[in-house]
Amino acid sequence: MAVYFYSISLVRFAGKKLKMKFTYFLFFINFSLIVSAQDITVISGDFKKLENISEYNLVFDYSDLTVTEFESEEAYLQKTMLEKEQVKPGNARVFREEWFGDRVYRYEPRYIKAFNEYFKKGEVKVIKDRPDLPFTMKIHTTEIYPGYNNGFIRKSGNLEVTILIYETGNIENILFSASIVDVECTYAGDKATLEGFDFHQGERIAYGYWNLAKFFAKQLRRGIKYN
Repeated sequence: MAVYFYSISLVRFAGKKLKMKFTYFLFFINFSLIVSAQDITVISGDFKKLENISEYNLVFDYSDLTVTEFESEEAYLQKTMLEKEQVKPGNARVFREEWFGDRVYRYEPRYIKAFNEYFKKGEVKVIKDRPDLPFTMKIHTTEIYPGYNNGFIRKSGNLEVTILIYETGNIENILFSASIVDVECTYAGDKATLEGFDFHQGERIAYGYWNLAKFFAKQLRRGIKYN
């Protein structure tokens, strides 16, 4: 009897290990697809010009932002606010406040954390609102597709951004600029079980900034050949 239970335990243990390995495999494949979907086009300058820069003053720019399938950001806000207000009075106000508030409380911290963590030895780091630093990295978000997740149907969001690196105080002196498109707003962190649970729009879009930071940090490292 003891041998029988021991055998069953071994089978269950082996099954759990196999399931865990399969889960990690799926996560790895999913993350690879997310990274490969993004595309960068260098507009001006060269990564080699950034070789000796270890710290950047980081600024975020949302001017002239558009929302996919809408004439303007405001057109999107008005339509969505009307829909939410019909569901429950007061929802429109909450939605508008979160739409703008999430930039500071969700998107930007996620970008900063992911970018700085990518350079494990601290070779390069970004620090928000440090105009005393000689060089600035500007993340200009030009288009957002918020995506949706109602528990039954889910579609990832998407970002398009322009990144500018220039001499602080002299924006005309641009060392590097690039356009990055198809940045998927989906979870790709270290807990694969969280994928698909991005019901909050702000949190879903924030994943896009996490992916953007990882992607650009990787391109930067490759471009200036950090080892």
